[in-house]
Amino acid sequence: MKKILLKETKIGEFLTMGAEVEADKVGIFIASADVSTSCAFKLDEREKFLARINKAARHLRKIFLKSYKEFLF
Repeated sequence: MKKILLKETKIGEFLTMGAEVEADKVGIFIASADVSTSCAFKLDEREKFLARINKAARHLRKIFLKSYKEFLF
């Protein structure tokens, strides 16, 4: 039986996402004005996926911070 973790929610001007769980899999849905995708992860795969997303986000913050500092000075 599917359980909704995050109902389809608008997170940007043209971007929505949602999440659900069924048995041992977590499903993620992402859609924009021109494309959509969904993925199902086993629970251990979800942990690895989130770890990689968080790592990419940390790198992106460093890039933005460096660019911002260069802009200021």
